[in-house]
Amino acid sequence: MAITDAKPRRFVLWGALSSGAAALCAAAALPALAFVVVSRGGSGGRWVRTVRLDALADGTPRKVKIVTDEHDAWKLEKNAEVGTVWLVRNGEGVRALAAVCPHLGCSIGPSDDKSGFACPCHDSFFDAFGKRREGPSPRDMDALETRVVNDWVEVDFRRYRQGTPERIEIG
Repeated sequence: MAITDAKPRRFVLWGALSSGAAALCAAAALPALAFVVVSRGGSGGRWVRTVRLDALADGTPRKVKIVTDEHDAWKLEKNAEVGTVWLVRNGEGVRALAAVCPHLGCSIGPSDDKSGFACPCHDSFFDAFGKRREGPSPRDMDALETRVVNDWVEVDFRRYRQGTPERIEIG
């Protein structure tokens, strides 16, 4: 029997195992890296086109769905409803208020007397500008920035933590 040198075979085996380990680490790291990139890119608000400015009557609140593409590290959902806002036109400007109660996240609607807004679940009442009048809500309704671009109202949509007196943004 001839004795052969085992070093070249060991080197090939070591190279194959190293390459496999590197590929496995990369496969595990890519989703985590994508999550970090999407999380950083998704923090803060995002401008969402809502309705045409001429669709809003001056001084009359209108509840509008916020529909946009929702994506995380693994999937993209097209035209997802991510929330609702109350839009109130004032001349050429528009005020936006989140339609989620800062108390426990219930849906806010118009008050019975139409002078403002109310959360019917726990009797929180807000004036026409979203200022808290009474009830357990720890703060005013959450105001959101708006802009008008090419006659369309855009909202810088954000979500805030419920149950706290401070506005703490959540992702």
